[in-house]
Amino acid sequence: MDVHTRISGNGQPESAPQPFRVLFVCLGNICRSVAAEHTFNAAVQSAGLADHVESDSCGTAAYHVGEKPDSRMRAALARAGYEYNGHRGRQFTRRDFADFDLIVPQDDSNYEDVIALATSPEEMAKVVPMSAWFADDCPLHEVPDPYYGGQQGFDDVVALLAAATQQMAGDIARAES
Repeated sequence: MDVHTRISGNGQPESAPQPFRVLFVCLGNICRSVAAEHTFNAAVQSAGLADHVESDSCGTAAYHVGEKPDSRMRAALARAGYEYNGHRGRQFTRRDFADFDLIVPQDDSNYEDVIALATSPEEMAKVVPMSAWFADDCPLHEVPDPYYGGQQGFDDVVALLAAATQQMAGDIARAES
C-alpha cells in the first residue's frame, strides 16, 4: 500500500487525493525561501487551489534553524500585504524528496546543494529552479540574496517572487484542470 491510500471506516483501502506539495529552498530559510512560500500561498489561495496545494520552505544550511524569518523580510512582506504565518527556519533533509512533489531552489548554489543529495533521476526531476517562473523579460537567472543589502533589496525580492509564484500557481492550476 502506498502513501496515497487510506483505510476507510469499513477497513478497506480507499484512495484519497493527496495535495501537491511544493518546497522552496534558499541558504538559511530566513529571507528568500520564506518570501517564496508566503507569496506562493497567496497566489494559490487566489487561484482557488488552497485545498489542493501546500507549501513549505527550508534552507540548505542550519544557520537559522528554529528562528523567525529576518525582520527586514517580514517587514517587506508586510508592506506588500502578506501576513507572517509563524514559520520557523529548518534545514533541507533527504526526507524532503519523499515529502514534496516540487522542490524549488532560489539560486544556483541552492540548486547544486539539493541536487547533490538526490539519489535517483526521479528525485532530480523534482528540483526546478525558481527562475523557471521568471518573466521572459527578467534579466535575472536566480533570486538575489538581499541579506547583506538594504531594505530595497528585500522589497525587490518580494516583488520578483510575487510575480514568479503567481506564474507557478497558474501553471499548477492549468495542470490540475
